[in-house]
Amino acid sequence: MDLSKLADMSSGKDSLRTAALAAKKEALRPLAEESEQTLGLDARQLEEMEGYLHDAWLFGIKTSHKVMVETKMGITDPSPVIAGMQDEFQELMEAMAEALNTTIAKTIAAWSLLGRAWIAGARFWEVEIAARLIEAHSSSLDQGLQSLEE
Repeated sequence: MDLSKLADMSSGKDSLRTAALAAKKEALRPLAEESEQTLGLDARQLEEMEGYLHDAWLFGIKTSHKVMVETKMGITDPSPVIAGMQDEFQELMEAMAEALNTTIAKTIAAWSLLGRAWIAGARFWEVEIAARLIEAHSSSLDQGLQSLEE
């Protein structure tokens, strides 16, 4: 999601929830469509896959938040924070593989999609927090963005 879309969402009465729902839909729709086209899953499996994509996207938000908090906004190395969360994501991957109950090749392809959903969630959180910080230090997000362009 680019900053111009966040500017529109952050202004006025729209909330973080509105921005998150829009970003989730924007990020996960193509991954769900790709799942349908490339994995050859049945309707039950596709529903499971979409649920796991959602969970991975939320895990990305959780990861970025934890990294920001525990590294004091990037002052220290984020690697230990991410490594500490690795087991939780591994459990998500294993649960998805069990729920889909498909071939090894399809499971590996599904894990790739899960990883992309995780990254999309992490990127959303980073961009949204950056936009809100800019807005907090300016009279408007547009003014904050303009100051970054100068």
